[in-house]
Amino acid sequence: MEFLNILKYPDPKLRIKANPLEISDIKNNIPLIKSLVYTMYKADGIGLAATQAGINKRIIVLDLARKKDKEISFSLDEDIILTANKDLIIAVNPEIIFKEGKTTYEEGCLSIPGFNADVDRFFEIKVKAYDISGNEFVMEAKDLLSIAFQHEIDHLDGILFIDKVSPLKRSLYNASLKKKKKLEHAAS
Repeated sequence: MEFLNILKYPDPKLRIKANPLEISDIKNNIPLIKSLVYTMYKADGIGLAATQAGINKRIIVLDLARKKDKEISFSLDEDIILTANKDLIIAVNPEIIFKEGKTTYEEGCLSIPGFNADVDRFFEIKVKAYDISGNEFVMEAKDLLSIAFQHEIDHLDGILFIDKVSPLKRSLYNASLKKKKKLEHAAS
């Protein structure tokens, strides 16, 4: 289990659409899934898509417990990381099969540090996916869980939340990135 490098915007690898995983190949990807979970927890995130680590596979991990309670402890023990954390959701080949209602929520992203913005999403969704044993499941999600699923599934499709904000906010952020890179380049 290793800490994976999280790609940062505007890395073009974040725009690659992930390939589905063969169900028979899920078990072979358990070490990767453990590393995704470990990385999400260590980076203090509530979700992570494999594509954010430059891995072209349709796998996401979510755990909203940290959002609710910063003091909650998480097991990072490699042998039990996938089972000890009761709020952990692992979804292989997730797809949204139902969506309803609208909501707006301020989002952030491990791949776009220092940038938060309001994003319009569906309030309620149903997601079909596979668990780490290769069993299909359908999960209903509302509010923050719905938003997190949509955010991470977007990553698998090469879509970033910054794509969903106003052009002005996006260009202001891009300008701040250019300025930051110029300053870093001048300092080196």
